[in-house]
Amino acid sequence: MLAWSRTRIRASCAASLGALALSISLAGCHHNVPVPTLAAAAPGDTAGLVARGEYIVRTVAACGGCHATDAERDADGPLSGGMTFKDWRLGTIRAANLTPDSATGLGAWSDAEIVRALRNGQSRDGRLLAPVMPYEWLHDMSDRDALAVARYLKSLPPLRSQVRQQPGVLFRVGRSTFLSPERGTVATAPVRAPNAAYGGYFAQHVGLCADCHTPRRGLMSKPDKHRLFAGDAHPPKDFPQNPSNLTPDSATGIGRWSEADFMRTIRTGVDPKGDTLHPFMPWHENRRMTDDDLRAIYRFLRTLPPVANAVPRRTVAHR
Repeated sequence: MLAWSRTRIRASCAASLGALALSISLAGCHHNVPVPTLAAAAPGDTAGLVARGEYIVRTVAACGGCHATDAERDADGPLSGGMTFKDWRLGTIRAANLTPDSATGLGAWSDAEIVRALRNGQSRDGRLLAPVMPYEWLHDMSDRDALAVARYLKSLPPLRSQVRQQPGVLFRVGRSTFLSPERGTVATAPVRAPNAAYGGYFAQHVGLCADCHTPRRGLMSKPDKHRLFAGDAHPPKDFPQNPSNLTPDSATGIGRWSEADFMRTIRTGVDPKGDTLHPFMPWHENRRMTDDDLRAIYRFLRTLPPVANAVPRRTVAHR
């Protein structure tokens, strides 16, 4: 629910670039995004930035689901990348080395360049990153949280791991002509508290629950934000499970779940019906979240319009 699993991101390649072959008129103009100014992103005590970044990377966003050396066996392992994603629109894209190795990782990158890549999808050399990484949602991560991620990544032991990208012709042409990074360089977050306002920020722009649980529509395969968190009975074929309806609809969503039910589900991986969560949703990492952050997410979900959308549960083997 809250993170980028290997399978989900592989599947979202096709969803994110569903209209890559459409005309230039649908995609907008090519442009670069300046690196953000982050001096004001860490007011007061900055000692906790690395710890905050670790919490986001390892517990909430579970970046190791793609960037860890052996993500399937140890999502908390070294973030030296290499996982392969193949899509006819993209070519062959591999998860980047996020360690601060100066030759093959982020060692030569500034904090601001890392933040721009995270939120805007633009690499240090100006190239557009493949939308395997959902920077459309990460775009609204706050300056402070994005800086915390950058500081944590720069604190890791450097590991030499050359990751070779093989972008396809369509993507290479698109990013040099009409595909563009996300615009904007400044973002703020609500005050951290166990309330709906913070939960909405956390669930959509840090934990990315919305990226999985919001259905997509149209040739552009854009998230249907009128049905935010309504689940998807027809996800990309590589999804091992259908993302469930998290709106407060009492018949097809979580309208009958109490706050205690929600927290118990994330902590134990078993929902109120007794069904075990598939590890496709990285609840093993998410269960380390604080009580207040989980409460905030639940309280946000309760504010959503209930959407009647029955999402059947698939019976598949765990990977």
